[in-house]
Amino acid sequence: MRQHPLPGVGTLHLLHADDGHHVGIVQHADDRRELVVYDPADPDTRMTGVLLGPAEARVLADVLGVRGPTVHCARLDRYADRVAVLQVLIGAGRPSADTGVAGAVVAAVVRDEEVLVAPPRQYRFRPGDVVVVVGRPDAALEVIDILTAA
Repeated sequence: MRQHPLPGVGTLHLLHADDGHHVGIVQHADDRRELVVYDPADPDTRMTGVLLGPAEARVLADVLGVRGPTVHCARLDRYADRVAVLQVLIGAGRPSADTGVAGAVVAAVVRDEEVLVAPPRQYRFRPGDVVVVVGRPDAALEVIDILTAA
């Protein structure tokens, strides 16, 4: 993996895979992440790119087996691009179930061996809780961002 500064944009982290492919992550100056795939026949030609929100970047990192902070999105399921079900492990923060996001809700909390369905708005999470969020994909990811920022 090599890093290349992109003046006015951010930093490109470029991976040259053993099979000849080139994959990059552009870390924009405003902290957005973009996954970029380059043409194997011409490594300077970008084939496609995907802009990732913070929660989506964490999901990708989790799938790739990155060992990072204890707060991460453990699972993301989308149904017909209209409904998302996400699970997130709560780390050191103590956010509440009241996220104030329209279009998504905290549907359940798993703490130890207990499952609490539809926790009250004042419910305070503890490190180690697994929170299940259901809603529109954009709203559900926003809830995850709020829960993991605490």
